[in-house]
Amino acid sequence: MNSIGITTDCVCDLPDEYLKKRGVDVVYFYITTGTGRFKDGFEITSGNVLEYLENGGQKAETSAPAPNEYRMFFLEQLKKHDEIIHISISDKVSASYRNAKEALGFMGSDGGRVRVIDSEHLSTGIGHMVMMAVEMLGEGRSADEIEAEAERMKKRISTSFITMNADYLYRNGRVSKAVRSICDTFMLHPVLTLKNGKIVLKNIRVGNYDKAVMRYIKSELTRSGKINKKRLFITHAGCTVKLISAVKEQTKRFCSFDEVIVTKASATISSNCGMGTVGVLFVKEQG
Repeated sequence: MNSIGITTDCVCDLPDEYLKKRGVDVVYFYITTGTGRFKDGFEITSGNVLEYLENGGQKAETSAPAPNEYRMFFLEQLKKHDEIIHISISDKVSASYRNAKEALGFMGSDGGRVRVIDSEHLSTGIGHMVMMAVEMLGEGRSADEIEAEAERMKKRISTSFITMNADYLYRNGRVSKAVRSICDTFMLHPVLTLKNGKIVLKNIRVGNYDKAVMRYIKSELTRSGKINKKRLFITHAGCTVKLISAVKEQTKRFCSFDEVIVTKASATISSNCGMGTVGVLFVKEQG
């Protein structure tokens, strides 16, 4: 039987202990600040980059690994496995998928042993697909079966998050200066979601942020159709213990999941959404 390896981008935001236990290796993204260029999760954390930006840092640019880095990563993985399934952040959000696919062209016949899947999601939206792939692998399923299920599953994943303000979105060119000013003036909190691989504005919550988060969760868990209750991710960037505890209690009011996993967003995700961002990410029964 062929040995199949599951790999992904570090922005999947799965806990390190899970990745290590399941043998899922990641390729690192980069954060460039005014003080240097760092590997996300290896040389810089979400806490580091948020502290830097909250204390006057102006620059925190994120970038995907170059094609040659993917080539070296895949070749190293192929020393351990006959085939690799790599699950990438959405192609419409990052150059990661394109760079990974380009890398295959530099690998000769080895390139045919690597499958690169565009998750069409980010953060633990990718994480849902990775965990599914790992579970199917444990059941002895083939690479074809895992890839086919990943393509079906991506249409059913709900990836969304609420941000405290529009400052970071403005900093990274997601919204205009006028939109940022309006959000600040009227205490508006954008809710963003992934739709067909793109980050789009879903709605806006008004008023006290903690209360806005509770309304966001209620809406996500009651207006998304039938939800698969196997697993829920609560993923956040710099949220207080108090808020995350309240988020967990709020989810229980509207949907009882078999497993609830709280994760911290990677430095890449955090630098694009900002302090206080939180999301509930789950899988729907139908796309």
